[in-house]
Amino acid sequence: MTRIKTKACNISKDQLNLLSLFLENYGVSDFFYGITTKKMITASTGFKKLRERLPHNMLNAQFTVFSSDRIRRFRHAYLESFANCDIGYKQANVIGPNIWRNPEYVGAKGEQFKRLMDEYDIVSRGVWFLPVKYNPEWFAVFVFFSPLDRASLTQNLTTNRTQINTQLELYSSLFNEQCIAQLNPISNFNCLSSKAIQVLELTAQGYSCEEIGEQLVMTESGVHYHQNRLKELFNAKNRAQLVSFAHSFGVLD
Repeated sequence: MTRIKTKACNISKDQLNLLSLFLENYGVSDFFYGITTKKMITASTGFKKLRERLPHNMLNAQFTVFSSDRIRRFRHAYLESFANCDIGYKQANVIGPNIWRNPEYVGAKGEQFKRLMDEYDIVSRGVWFLPVKYNPEWFAVFVFFSPLDRASLTQNLTTNRTQINTQLELYSSLFNEQCIAQLNPISNFNCLSSKAIQVLELTAQGYSCEEIGEQLVMTESGVHYHQNRLKELFNAKNRAQLVSFAHSFGVLD
């Protein structure tokens, strides 16, 4: 197995344990959380990377919230080797709970996938989508796992949907408040170069192009290039709007 690139956000164990204990009441044994985008986003921003939700793209996420390091290891192994052949991963999802279809453990690959699921005591799984305030084309998503069969998990979650949704909304807001600089898709999926981020941060602090160039050892034309490219990506008309959008999307603290 290759090195796991995705790190855990710095969320307190107490918060994670409280949510884990709550979800255990409904048959959920583990979860991870992040912010994703619609599969077919519009041109409200120019970040083409955000239109790609393939497993290798998800493997490159820098940060995610994990209920345990155990599920972090499972996520990596799953995305690396089995997501491409999993019918559940490819199914359409809606706001709220989505219980994935059972995997088809066919052939040698299917046998390997079944061994992985058994190793982590996972029988059924799904995702719970929630809206987020940062962008109408982004979703907060809890990916959850259960040792229960699909029918039992579905019964538990649908019967208690309102109560679970309320708690997940609260924890989503809590995680986002603490880690939005890591979880926002623009930063998390490396849509901006380190140089572009430096230019953006100094622009937000009110420095002129000449001053930014001096600090970053760049020409003024180089600074202008980055600022114009950033305005294009954020669909911003001017510097003030660029900074405002970057703050609202969680790219700037």
